Amino acid sequence: MCIIYMKYIFIILITLCLFSCNNDLKVEKNSLSIITYNLYNLFDDIDDGYEHSSFRPHSGYTARDFQKRVELYSNLFKSEEFEADIIFLQEVESERVLEALLNDSLRRRGYAYYGLARVDNIPTTVGFISKIKPNEVQIHDSGSSRPFMSLTLFKNGSLYRIFSLHAKSNLGDEEENKKERRLLARHLKGLINKDENVIILGDFNTVISNDDLLSFSDSVDSIFVCNDINNINDNAFYDATEDSYYPLNSEGTYNYNGRWYFYDKILISKSIIDTKKYSFRILNLPSVSKDGFPLAYDNSSESGFSDHFALKLTLGD
Repeated sequence: MCIIYMKYIFIILITLCLFSCNNDLKVEKNSLSIITYNLYNLFDDIDDGYEHSSFRPHSGYTARDFQKRVELYSNLFKSEEFEADIIFLQEVESERVLEALLNDSLRRRGYAYYGLARVDNIPTTVGFISKIKPNEVQIHDSGSSRPFMSLTLFKNGSLYRIFSLHAKSNLGDEEENKKERRLLARHLKGLINKDENVIILGDFNTVISNDDLLSFSDSVDSIFVCNDINNINDNAFYDATEDSYYPLNSEGTYNYNGRWYFYDKILISKSIIDTKKYSFRILNLPSVSKDGFPLAYDNSSESGFSDHFALKLTLGD
């Protein structure tokens, strides 16, 4: 079915899992586990002209590369460390990518539902694969070149509203990119009900600053974040990656020119802090890293994954 929201078309394709009784299926009944992961330009094998140049046939990116990457990610998502109720993905080109992931045995692991924010004229977008059927999925036009997604779902008697985004980086016109990130923040904030269990996640592509997407102060054009669990107010979101007292297992999720950044984040509302147990983990596994750094896919060796590490949140009662 197609849900038209403002100027974008959002395609959410929901497929019933026919293997829900398979012995491989593992579902944690008393917790909600969420992963956010930038898949590093996971393009399909159809050249429609919008791909980045290094991921087109003339640069050596072939159907074999696409199938190999799908196989690598599918096997990774079946690992114990990547076990989750829902995985939010950035830098996915098309629904063909998600279909290929699920067809390569992930359905047998319970991933029965998937959705994609399909937008014309941009190379990649955001999507998800899920073991839980969402109650509602929407795509939102913030006035920037990139939409963001929201969905609601129930788990263990609790309703969660989750926002998924991939903000613009500073490549190109830095001020224009910052303006787009602030437009995203302003629109997203207008959709938040502080009494709900709200999660905001994705690749934020920026550090915390008073005049950008994320800020330690409460302003109209920034998402208000807090790094002190004991002093969070109703309007703020807790950011474990900025909390020096939270024992994260990595210096960052993305490394650029030898410097680490926590561009990938999962922000949780005060209502979740007050009512749930929570834990965060950066999935910097040996299989996705080399010498401690994220190992991006390489066409020549047909190996590697992403230039980002994934981040996982587990919530319990």
